[in-house]
Amino acid sequence: MTNIKEAKKRLYNLVYDPPRNGPTLWEIGIPDWTAAEYFVPDPNPTLMNQLYINHGEKFRQYSLWDRYTELYPEQDLVYTVGVSNYQTNWYFARVNRKTGNKNYIPTTWKILFDLDDIDEQGNYTLQLALASATDAELQVRTNDPSTETPHFSTGLIGKDNSIARHGIHDSYWLHTITVPGSLLLTGTNIIFLTQSRGETPWRGIMYDYIRLEGSSESIDKLKQKHRNVSVPVRKP
Repeated sequence: MTNIKEAKKRLYNLVYDPPRNGPTLWEIGIPDWTAAEYFVPDPNPTLMNQLYINHGEKFRQYSLWDRYTELYPEQDLVYTVGVSNYQTNWYFARVNRKTGNKNYIPTTWKILFDLDDIDEQGNYTLQLALASATDAELQVRTNDPSTETPHFSTGLIGKDNSIARHGIHDSYWLHTITVPGSLLLTGTNIIFLTQSRGETPWRGIMYDYIRLEGSSESIDKLKQKHRNVSVPVRKP
């Protein structure tokens, strides 16, 4: 028999610094590991669960995956930074579109945003956090949706099944994506987010939080510029 002496260990303060490469240009959502802050539609009246009427967890209602098709029958979701509101314009679950009897196809969402000045030699960063994924593949393209090879792909990920079980989060995924300044434009830019796996209504993802960060090189240049500013000396 082994006796283990009881002991106490002081951990002090544990500080988590989330990854960041540059200043925030825009953001969508709240980084809280869930999709609860996004738009959850009212259920189909014929499928309504009475337990969740006027309930804080409206996402528990049945068959909300098909409500996306009813709200976006032909064109997918378009979110315009500075105009749209993630609480009313960003669907809580990234689902497939129903096109017929038990036929579901992939969807592509768009994020539109304006940039006044581009650091073409620098790198921008897209922080993409997912609150859940089920047999899904998220592809990211910048300003050109026709490129065969996406700028970034998660590959096939997730076995959470959150959409089918009426959840709002599960396994957490964080992707830090480098966006070369050469891919961006002065003026309006578009990020295309494609969930490329169709076939069923339950293959999809839930977003936690999305943030575009400015070029880290531009920050360094700005700091250097301020260091080099000479301060005039007042003559007595």
